[in-house]
Amino acid sequence: MRINTKDDTLKKNYIQKYQFLIEEYEAVKAKQHLTYTSVGEFYRAHNTCAQTFLKYYGRYKASGKDLASFLPGKRGPRFKTRRPSEEIEQMVLQLRDKGCNKYEINDILQAKLEDRTPSPSGIYNILKRHGKNRLKQAMKEEKRRIIKEKAGELAHIDCHHLSKDTIASDNNRYYLICVIDAYTRIAWAEVMPDIKALTVMFGTLHCFNYISRYYDIRFAEALTDNVLTLESRVFQDKKIPVT
Repeated sequence: MRINTKDDTLKKNYIQKYQFLIEEYEAVKAKQHLTYTSVGEFYRAHNTCAQTFLKYYGRYKASGKDLASFLPGKRGPRFKTRRPSEEIEQMVLQLRDKGCNKYEINDILQAKLEDRTPSPSGIYNILKRHGKNRLKQAMKEEKRRIIKEKAGELAHIDCHHLSKDTIASDNNRYYLICVIDAYTRIAWAEVMPDIKALTVMFGTLHCFNYISRYYDIRFAEALTDNVLTLESRVFQDKKIPVT
């Protein structure tokens, strides 16, 4: 049985066709052709697209008259030329394991890779190839974790209201302000009569002082949210340095 995949007839026909057309074209350009007086007549007579012919003709001249330049090139991007390197793919996968989405990964890698950073759609393609395009429960839990290496790197601050029947003989509303160390999970809470700006500020400072006195922990940064107080400007930013 004949193996058609090894048949070079089409290649030979392509080369012979363009060899003939180029000889005709150059004769027309040199005003030596016996039939055609202009290239327009040459294109119409051979039913040839001028743009396509000139593309192959230019490729033929640029290659030093190499006959292989008549063969059509492979369409689409060249293999592996646009795919990120293995190192970049591993960086993407590591960030994905921490629960980051494609936009967060792109933003993080931008500082390290600059113009070599894959686009969000390219990052999605990497995740899809490795079966990580959908967030798993482990990734979601990892993103919620704040991993620190030693005590005092980060303090979490939050406020909570106490039920009115906490103290049977007192119907007033009380609140708790709590500071917890992200590494050791050591916490200290203070009871407050309200959550006004000054009250929250002094309550938080008392927590810092007690943790520093009893556990020798001094915080470098504090992380809070908007629940603390809407009036306070002391903890307006979500992450503030503690001096």
